[in-house]
Amino acid sequence: MGNYPLEIESVGSDTYIVMSRGHHDLDEFMRAAVDQYPDWQLGGPVHKWVKTTPCKGGWRYNFVEKGTRGAWPATYCWEYGEGWEKYRAQENSNE
Repeated sequence: MGNYPLEIESVGSDTYIVMSRGHHDLDEFMRAAVDQYPDWQLGGPVHKWVKTTPCKGGWRYNFVEKGTRGAWPATYCWEYGEGWEKYRAQENSNE
């Protein structure tokens, strides 16, 4: 498995969702996500395994089991996920 840099990417459509390839430290990931998207109520960071499939207009990210052919590790969070208030408070304390 390769080493992935922490690069926050918005992947949601109707809901704010961000993700980075690789299983990163959850607190480090959330600091970067909140710094990049300060107006979003992001929380619930988790490690997932993802398989990317093409679809009309882009890509679809499907959660799969570890070991699934073509799967890659991701760190993932979403709008109003668990603990979002805590991460907002951390962001506001950095101002």
